[in-house]
Amino acid sequence: MENKANWLRSRFLQEVVVFVAMFVLTILHEWIKLDSLKAVLQALVFFILLYGQAQFNLYLIFPLLMAKRYALYFLTFILSTLVGALLLFGLDYFWISPQFYQEPDVSLPMNIAYNFVLCIISTVTILSLFLVRQYSRELQKRSEVQLKLSEMNIKFLHAQLNPHFFFNMFNNLYGVSLTEPERTPDLILKLADLMRYQLENGNKPTVTIREELQFIDNYIAMERERIGKRCLISYDFPADDTVLHQYRIAPLILITLVENAFKHSVTISHTWYVNISVYRYEDDLVVDVRNSLPDEALKSGSTGIGLINIKERLEMLYKHRYSLVSTIDGQEYRTTLTLRINTTAHG
Repeated sequence: MENKANWLRSRFLQEVVVFVAMFVLTILHEWIKLDSLKAVLQALVFFILLYGQAQFNLYLIFPLLMAKRYALYFLTFILSTLVGALLLFGLDYFWISPQFYQEPDVSLPMNIAYNFVLCIISTVTILSLFLVRQYSRELQKRSEVQLKLSEMNIKFLHAQLNPHFFFNMFNNLYGVSLTEPERTPDLILKLADLMRYQLENGNKPTVTIREELQFIDNYIAMERERIGKRCLISYDFPADDTVLHQYRIAPLILITLVENAFKHSVTISHTWYVNISVYRYEDDLVVDVRNSLPDEALKSGSTGIGLINIKERLEMLYKHRYSLVSTIDGQEYRTTLTLRINTTAHG
């Protein structure tokens, strides 16, 4: 209700401004004649009647055009405009300028035609303002709907992040609690930190790169606990690059690449490894992830690494400010994300 009231006030003010401008322009050449309060009142009444005629057309006749009843609209528009012109003419003839019409060379039909044209101009002006406002509101609604859809998609994609990891970690915790119960409290705390980060930062628009890298570091630590020495893990990131750490990115973007590497790197016939490198190159953040390929992926020609989630999020959040390249080289799968850092969002 409040938004509608604000819209109505805005519309009324716009129309008043337009008609005041028309009023001033129309009487400007006769300003000297407005030497009394009565003359000003007469001019205002004339323009109020003109405004009322335009509003009548907008709300009672224009809907016929929107309903595609063209013949009826044209007929009622002509009749209402003619009635408005006759009312304006009568107001002028009997109250505003009766002495003017006593002149022998004054043409009554010409003056009626003049008022008819004036009514058309006022109606077209009001209709134009109305259509522009409607178009603007429609664009705003579409923009709001698109924004809500994007937010819903992003939240939906957030909800899909790392469910298998946490499931595996709880299974791992159960196994550790049976064989090495003294390690269980520490693992629970680490897992709680990971879950807390997702809950607290998952719906934020941005987080610092330092926070995201710390989250990845904790994630890798948990993976080390889960898989032990079965996988060679290397993680290289610029711990001393304090400038890079201050920049901001969308949360939980980088972790998807890391999680995929661990999830799909398991192999039996050769060394199982995951190598992660994060660094800054000029104005870009580069994340390079390499992992061994499972034998079944090599045979089928598919890695099975699902990057749809991160691609959709990157497209929604970064548009043309990123590149994501995946390649297979022998028994290695490599994914490189290059992300343009938002230089206005650090600090």
